[in-house]
Amino acid sequence: MMDSTDVVHVWHQAGNPTPVGRLSLYAQALTADAPIGAYRTLNDAQEDRAILALFRVDRPHATIASLHQVPPLALSGYHQLLHDLAREGLGPDGGFRAEAPRFGHSPDTALHQRVETTAFSGGEL
Repeated sequence: MMDSTDVVHVWHQAGNPTPVGRLSLYAQALTADAPIGAYRTLNDAQEDRAILALFRVDRPHATIASLHQVPPLALSGYHQLLHDLAREGLGPDGGFRAEAPRFGHSPDTALHQRVETTAFSGGEL
């Protein structure tokens, strides 16, 4: 299994232009919820939880319900992170924990958080 530093290295080698510090936050969020190892296909619910783990770096109170309200283009950067791992034969094992806020946020606030996003304008996510 890979640690978050290894995941950052894979993303950096794939040419991801996101600053290493930001990639590190995404890697920590993803590896906290599921070990990263050999690629295996995720079902829809597992993929949603993987995207949610990454999305919560930027929107800590996000839930699966609020994630489904976000336009697909706004999530494309998170999908690309998973794709970059898959291209190297890697991915989360799918053993994601039940939905819970990450990074020390209260679970009570996550249930009622509305997600506001703007359209992707070509810059970094």
